[in-house]
Amino acid sequence: MRLLGTSMLTAFFICSLFSTINGQLAAMTIDLGTQFLKIGIVKPGIPMDIALNTESRRKTPNVVMIQDGHRTFADAAIGMQVRYPHLVHGQLNDLVAKSSEHPSFELFKKRNTFFEIDDSPRNASSVNFKLGGESYSVEALTAMILANAKKFTEEYAQVVEIKDVVITVPVYFTPAERLAVERAAQMAGFTVLQLINDGTAAALSHGIFRRKEITEKPQRLMIYDMGAAKTTATIVEFKLVKEKYEKEPKMAVLGVGYDRTLGGIEMTNRLRDHLVELFEKTYKPKTKVNTNKRALTKFNKEAERLKQVLSANAEHFAQIESAHEDIDAKLKVTREDFNRLISDLESRFGEPIEQALRMAQIPIEDIDQFVLMGAGTRVPKVQEIVQKTIGTKEIGKFLNTDEAVAMGALFQAAHLSKGFKVKPFNVEEKVLFPVEVHFVSKVKDEKTEEILGEKNVVKTLFAANSIYPTNPKTISLTSYSDDFTIALKYGKIESLTKKQVKEIGSLLDNLIDVEISGLTEAMKNRSSEESEFKGVKVSFLIDASGIVRVRRAEALYEPKSGIVGSIASTISGLFSSKTEEGEPTTDEATGTAANDEKLEEREPSKTQEATPKPEPSVNATSNETTKANGTDDSATTGNKTEVKEKKKELSSIVRLRIINKYPSAYVPNRYDVEEEKRRMVAFAEKERLADERAAAENELESFSFECSQYLEESDFTDYTSDEEKLKLEESVKRIRLWLEDDVTKDTPTKEFTDNLLELKNIVRTVKKRQEHDKAVPEKMKSLQSLLETTLSLTTLGNNVDEEKALFKKEDRDALRTKLDKLKVWVEDVQKHFDTKKKADDFNFTGKDIDSKIKSLNREVDRFMKKMKKITTLDDLGKDGKINIDDIAAEAEKKRSSKEKTKKSEKVEESNAETEAKQKTEL
Repeated sequence: MRLLGTSMLTAFFICSLFSTINGQLAAMTIDLGTQFLKIGIVKPGIPMDIALNTESRRKTPNVVMIQDGHRTFADAAIGMQVRYPHLVHGQLNDLVAKSSEHPSFELFKKRNTFFEIDDSPRNASSVNFKLGGESYSVEALTAMILANAKKFTEEYAQVVEIKDVVITVPVYFTPAERLAVERAAQMAGFTVLQLINDGTAAALSHGIFRRKEITEKPQRLMIYDMGAAKTTATIVEFKLVKEKYEKEPKMAVLGVGYDRTLGGIEMTNRLRDHLVELFEKTYKPKTKVNTNKRALTKFNKEAERLKQVLSANAEHFAQIESAHEDIDAKLKVTREDFNRLISDLESRFGEPIEQALRMAQIPIEDIDQFVLMGAGTRVPKVQEIVQKTIGTKEIGKFLNTDEAVAMGALFQAAHLSKGFKVKPFNVEEKVLFPVEVHFVSKVKDEKTEEILGEKNVVKTLFAANSIYPTNPKTISLTSYSDDFTIALKYGKIESLTKKQVKEIGSLLDNLIDVEISGLTEAMKNRSSEESEFKGVKVSFLIDASGIVRVRRAEALYEPKSGIVGSIASTISGLFSSKTEEGEPTTDEATGTAANDEKLEEREPSKTQEATPKPEPSVNATSNETTKANGTDDSATTGNKTEVKEKKKELSSIVRLRIINKYPSAYVPNRYDVEEEKRRMVAFAEKERLADERAAAENELESFSFECSQYLEESDFTDYTSDEEKLKLEESVKRIRLWLEDDVTKDTPTKEFTDNLLELKNIVRTVKKRQEHDKAVPEKMKSLQSLLETTLSLTTLGNNVDEEKALFKKEDRDALRTKLDKLKVWVEDVQKHFDTKKKADDFNFTGKDIDSKIKSLNREVDRFMKKMKKITTLDDLGKDGKINIDDIAAEAEKKRSSKEKTKKSEKVEESNAETEAKQKTEL
C-alpha cells in the first residue's frame, strides 16, 4: 500500500495570531544519530529550518551526563567528559529495547568499559545504568536527550511548546525497537507523527528538491551512508504515477543493505588503541593507559580528531597534554598506519551496496545516481573501496549530506502536522521483517461440537519485501469460545545474512504475545437462543513507522431474529466455509486505522505481566462495556415487555480487550512512560532551583569582586562616608572568605541573596549620591533660569497705565508672591548644595526639582490665560498660550528701544544746550 505521506512544503495557509497557536502548529524532526542530533523545525512564518542549539550550533552531541541529581547535555556534557568519563552517556541508540545479554550490549561494553551497569534492574529485560545511586534505563536516558532537544528547539523557534515530531531511525530497527523509540519520545512529551528510516528521509530530500525533474521514466538513486556506528545503502526509484486526479511523484524503496556495527566509531577505536600502544612504547609509563578512565578518554578524543585530519593529510602528529601520569604525548601517525589498522574492514565496506542490489534485483548499471553520506565516507580508503564496488558510476555531490536526513523528515512533519498545505509525494517502504501469526486451533466434532484435539496454525500476515504502511489485515478465529492468546512472530528472513541475524539476536524470537480477554464474559451473557456466535476477528497492520499494531479484536454474533440485513451478510462473508480459520484477509483502507490501534493497545505493569489480570478497556464507552457483559441499566426498569425488547437489541459486535506483551524485547509500557514523565518533571524542578542557586552564587561572587574595585576608585570613595567605607570593606572580606571556605552544594539560595542585598544596599546609597551630584546642578540651572524668566512676567505693566497692562495687578502680585516663595527655596537648596560634602546626603532629590519645574510651568500657564489683550505677539492668538522665552525677548526688545530713545533725547538736549551757549557767546 502506498503512503500519501511525504510531501513537498509549498505554502502555509494558516496565519497565527498568538504565539501559543504557533506552538500548536509547529512541528519538528530529530535526526537521531549515534553521536549527533540534527533538529529541523517548521512553523508558520518559518517554512523549513535547522534549529540551532544553545551553543548556536546546527548539530548537537547525543549525550547526557547526570551528576548529583543534575543533568548536563550536549556540548556542555562533552566538555566534562574527560573529567567524568563514567558519567557522560552516549551511543545509546542501538541499546533500546534490548537486554544486557544482547549482542549489541556486548559490543557496547567492549567499546565503553567504564560505565557502571545496574546488574539487578527493575526490569531484567532492559539495559540500565547506575548514576548517582539511581538506575536509568536506556529508554529513559534517550527520553531525557529528546526532551532537551525539544526545549532548545522551542526556545529557538520562540514558541510555547512543540508536541509533534518525526524521528529518524535505522532501516534495520525491528518493530519492537521502533516502538521503544516511540515510547521514549512520549516520555519526553512528544506526539510522534512518524518514525522514518534515515535512508528514506535522505532520498526524500533529494526527490523533493528535484520534483520537477521526475517523469514517467523511472529514475533510481542509491544513498550510501556510513555514520558513527552503522553503514546503510538505500536504493529508491522516483517516477510519476497516475492518481485519482493527476499524475503525482512516487518514491519507492527498492532495496536496502546494512552493517549495524561498521562505522566511524570502530575506526576511531582502532586508532585510539594504536595511539595507546605508541605512547606506552615511546614513554614507558608505570601503569597501563587503559587502567585510567580519564587517560583513555583523552586518547579517544585525540583519535577522533586525528581520523579527520588524516582524511586530508598524509601524516600528522597527535598531541595530548598530560596524557597519562603527567606525560605530554606527541606521536606521529601516517595515513598508511591508519589504512593498515582498518584493512580487515575493507571487505565490509561494499557489502551493504551488494545486499541492496540483491534485494532490489537490479544490476549496478541500472542505478542512475549514487551519493555518499555520513562522516565515515570522508575516509579516503572507504571512498576507494566504494568506488571499486560501483565500478564506473560517478559519486555525486549534489546532496547536503549533513542535513539531508533532517530536511527530508521535515517535509514529512509538515505533511502530517496541522497548519501546513503540501503537495503530495507518495512513498513506499519495504517490509524487512516478515510477520506471522501463531495460534492454536481447536478441532471440534461437527455433530457433537466436542473438542477432539488441537493443532498449531501459522499464517503469514506481512510478507518480506511487501510494502508498508499496510491496510489492516484481519484473521477470523471460530474455534475459541473463551479468552485466549495468540502470538506474532517473525517469519523466515531470507534477505539477511547469518551475521545480521545473529546481531539481531533474541529480538527475532517472538514479537508480541497478544492476550485477548472479554470473550468468556460475553459468552456467559448471551444465550444461544438469542444469537449465534460466529467467531472472533482480530485486525493487524504495519503503520508508517514500521511498527506492527494490533488494531482491534471483536466477537461477532448473528441474531437469530430481528437483524438480518447488512450485518448478517457481512458476518456470513467473514466466516464462510470457504475461508480457513486464521486466514488473513485485507480490509478496506481506513484513515483511522493507526489511531484505532493506538487506542486499543494495552500493556500491563511489570508486576502484572507475571500474573495478568483482566483490565477494563479505557477506550470502551460505558455502553460498550455493558453490551459486552450482556446487561444494560435500562433493562432493570420498566415492564417485562421492555426487558425483552432490550435483549433483542444486543449488539452484533462486542469489542474485546487487548494486552500486548513483548517477550523478547523491553518496550516501556504506559506505566513506565508516566513514571519517567514524573521523574523528568522532578528533575526539571530540581534543576531550576539549582540554576537559581548557581545564578545567585555567581552574582554574589561577581558583585563582591566589583565592590573590591569600587573601594579602589576615587570616584566612588569620594562619595562614601568613613562608616560606609569600613562597613563595605568588612562585608566584602567576610563574604569572599565565606564563598571560598564555607559554601557547599547544600548552601541555600537565600544566604547568597541576603549577602548580595547587604552589599547592594551600601553601594546603592553611594551610587545615588554620585547620580545626584551629576544631575542636580543641571536641574538647578534649569529651574533658576525658568524662575528669572517668569519673574520678568510680573513686571509687565508696572510702568504703564493699568488699563493698558496685559495682566491685572492682583494677578501679577499673586504670581509674584508664589515666585518669591519659590526663590527662597531655590536659594536654600543652592546654599545646601554649595556647602555639602560629596559624602553627605542631599536633603532633596532630583525629583523635588522636577516637581518644582512642573509646578512653575503650570502656574505660568494659568497666568498666561489671564492675559487681557494681545497686542505684541501675533502667535499668541493662535492657541491662547505664550512662550516664556518669547515674552522675555519682547521685554528685552522694549527695554532696548526705550534706552535708545532716552539716549537720543539726551543727545538732542546736549546739542541744544551747546547750540544755545554758542549763540550766547556770539
